[in-house]
Order: sequence, then structure tokens, then C-alpha cells
Amino acid sequence: MKLKKEVILIIIILISIIILDFVTNYISEKSVKEIMAKLDEISILIETAKYQNNQNELSSETEKNLEEKVSNLKNEWNNKQNKLAMFVEHDELEKVTISIVLLEENIKNLEFVNAQENEAEVKYWLNHFKEKEKLNLKNIF
Repeated sequence: MKLKKEVILIIIILISIIILDFVTNYISEKSVKEIMAKLDEISILIETAKYQNNQNELSSETEKNLEEKVSNLKNEWNNKQNKLAMFVEHDELEKVTISIVLLEENIKNLEFVNAQENEAEVKYWLNHFKEKEKLNLKNIF
């Protein structure tokens, strides 16, 4: 009788862990997908601004639009970070935040090559923590 209760308790705990894993993965993937979409827009704008800057034709409108998009990305990330902080390592989130701040500063300083590197770094860290948090055999063992 005692063994039966223990087995039922273990099964309930395992089911709870699996359900929580699905919920956290859903939130992580949704957040990463939204940030990645914004990063793709920014990537195109950086490429355009880089080309215009090389041709000495960089318009203030392009520059302001790019700065506005990055500012919106930073605000969106801060909102997502508050949700993700409940179940993702803070160190991982901080790496993404630092990369976004560097991206913003490089765009303000018109350093578009460095901005492209920062944008790629943000994508790397986003994908890294999304994959790290998934429950699979590689992460268990």
C-alpha cells in the first residue's frame, strides 16, 4: 500500500514537471520569436544605413528610424525579460541585455559594422538560452 502511494506521487511530480516544461518553453519560444522578428527588421535597416553611410548619403530620417526601432526593441526586451526572469538564468538574460545596449550605442555612433556584430550576438544568445531551457536527453545527462 505504501509503495502504491509513492509511485502515484512520483507520477504526479513527473507530469507536473513535463507540464511546466511545456509552459516555460512556450513562453520562451514566443518571446524569442517576437524579439527575432524585430531584430530582422533592424538588420535590414542597419544594412541600408551602412550602404548609405558608405556612399555618404545617410539621411537623418534613416538614422532616426533605426534608432527608434532599436529603442522599441530594447523596451520590448525589458518587458519580455521580466517574464523570462522567473525561469531563465539571469546571467543568460543579462548577456542579451548587454548585447542590445551595445547594439544601440553602435547605431548612435554610426558604427554599423559593429552594430551588425552586436545584432548577430543578440540572436546567438537568444537562441542559446531558448535551446538550453528545453527538456531533452542532452540537457538531462
